[in-house]
Amino acid sequence: MHRSTSAARRACAVGTTIALIGLTTGLGIFSASTAYAVDTDTAPTTITTTDSGAAADSSTPTDPSVPTDSPTPTDSNGSTAPATDQPTAPATDPAAAPTAPATTGTGSTPAKAPKTAVSAQAVASEAQIVGDPKVGVTLRADAPDIAGPTYEYAWSTDGGVTVASTSTVYVLKAADLGKRITVVITGANGDTATATTAEVTEDVAFDTATTADAPRTIEVTAGNTLNETFEVAKGSAPVSYAIGYTDPDSSDPTDPDDQPESYLPFDSVFDAATATLTGEVTVASTYDFTVVASNGTSTATQYVEVIVDPAAAVGVMASASDTSPRESFSNGQPSRYWIIDWDGSVVQYDVPADPDAEWAETDGAYPSVKQGASLWVDGQPVDTYGNSTIDYDGTDEYPLATVTSDHATDLVTPDEDSLSSKVTFPTASTHVLTVAEDGQSVSFPVTVVPTVAAVAPVAAATPTTPKGQLAFTGSDTTGALPWGLAMLAAGAGLVGLRALRRRTQR
Repeated sequence: MHRSTSAARRACAVGTTIALIGLTTGLGIFSASTAYAVDTDTAPTTITTTDSGAAADSSTPTDPSVPTDSPTPTDSNGSTAPATDQPTAPATDPAAAPTAPATTGTGSTPAKAPKTAVSAQAVASEAQIVGDPKVGVTLRADAPDIAGPTYEYAWSTDGGVTVASTSTVYVLKAADLGKRITVVITGANGDTATATTAEVTEDVAFDTATTADAPRTIEVTAGNTLNETFEVAKGSAPVSYAIGYTDPDSSDPTDPDDQPESYLPFDSVFDAATATLTGEVTVASTYDFTVVASNGTSTATQYVEVIVDPAAAVGVMASASDTSPRESFSNGQPSRYWIIDWDGSVVQYDVPADPDAEWAETDGAYPSVKQGASLWVDGQPVDTYGNSTIDYDGTDEYPLATVTSDHATDLVTPDEDSLSSKVTFPTASTHVLTVAEDGQSVSFPVTVVPTVAAVAPVAAATPTTPKGQLAFTGSDTTGALPWGLAMLAAGAGLVGLRALRRRTQR
C-alpha cells in the first residue's frame, strides 16, 4: 500500500470544507463520489495549499455529472480565492484522510500512476509445452502471453539441472525417463512463463516387430520342456502382460471354451508376472496366440506361433468303427468306435444320435461285432504320446495303413472314401487284426458274435403258393437288423480324437 503525504492530507481537508459550504448554501446534492475520486480510472487532480488555514488551489472535479456552484474567481495561477463570508471547516484527522499520489507541479494530473508502478515489475504467466512426455518425442515450448521479439529458454529436470537453454524444442531422452521436464521462457521485457510436464514415460515395444502372417516362431519336440520369455525390449515400468487372440474376429470371448489361454500348447502355463510360457508339452500341433504388453500409456502386441513336433514313432495307433463315415452322417444313427493305442490299450466310445448328448467312454472294451458284420479300420504311426508321425503335406495321396487278419476268411477291402479298410467277418470267433505302417504295427482282438439261425417250422403239408405272391422260404426277415451306426465326425482323424480325450481329462 502507498504511504500518504502532508500535501495529500491538506487537499482532503480543503475538499471537506468545500463540501460543507455547498450543503449550507442549498446548492443541491453534492455527490459523495467526489471523496472517492482516486478509485476511478482517471487519477485525482492535485490540490496545492500553503498552510492549513490559508486559501488553497483546487482544480474542478473531472466528473461532469457533479453539480457546481456559481463561478468562483481564480488568480492568474489558477488558485481559487477563499470565501470570506463562510466558516472554515475543522481540520480533519490526518490518519482518516484518503491517500492521494504526490504531484510534481501545481495543477498537473498524473496518468494512471498505480498501473504504471505495476507494469514496471516482471509478470509471470503460464507457458505451454506441446507434445506427449514420452522418450523420443520432441517437446515444443510456447508462451503467447509474454512479449518478444527475443526469448530465452531454460529446460530443466526434477533436480533443477538445466538440460537445454537456447531452443524452443527439447527431445526427450532415455535419461529423462521418470522425470518431469520444466521450461522457463523469459521475454524481452523480463516477463517469464513456466510449464512442467507429467513424468516422462516410454512406449512399450518388443525387440522384433511381428504380424499374424510373420509371427515369432518357436519350435519344440513333444516331450521337451517349453520355457520362453516374452518381455518387452523397452518401455517404462510397470508393464503388465496378457495372452490375446491372433484373430479376434473369429473368436468368441463370451465362450468359456474360447478364451485366449485355450490357444496355448497343452500342458503349458503362461506366467503374466514374468511373461514366461513354461511346461512339458506332449501334444503335437501348431498353436497361434499373441502376448499383449501394456504400461498404462501404451500397448504392444507380439504374434506367436508355437510348433510342437512329434517325437520318434514307437508304434501304430489304430481306430475301428462299426459303420462307415458316409453312412454315419447320412443316417444320423448312434455309433460306436474304438481307439487302440500303440501299447495295445483300448478305449470304447458310444456316441448317441443326439449331437448334444454326452458320450459314454469305456476303458478296456475291445471291438465286438455280429457275424457277417464289418468294421472300418485305420491306423497311423505315433510317438509315445500318441502324436501321428506321418509327415503329410496334403499334396500327395494320403497313405493308408495295411490291415490284415489272422482269419483267411475275413474280407479286407480298402475304402478310399473313408480313408480306411473295411473288414467283414463271415465266421464267428475271436479274430486278431493287425494294422501296420512305416515299419510300425499294433494288433488287437475282435470278438465276432455268431448269428443264431432261425428254425424253420415243420409243415404238415406243402402249401399252395397263391398267385401273385412269393413262396415262403422259412427265414425270419426280422432277424437281420441293420448295423449302419454313425461315426464320430466327418473326416475326424485319429490324432484329433486322442487330443480331444486329453483335453477332456485336463
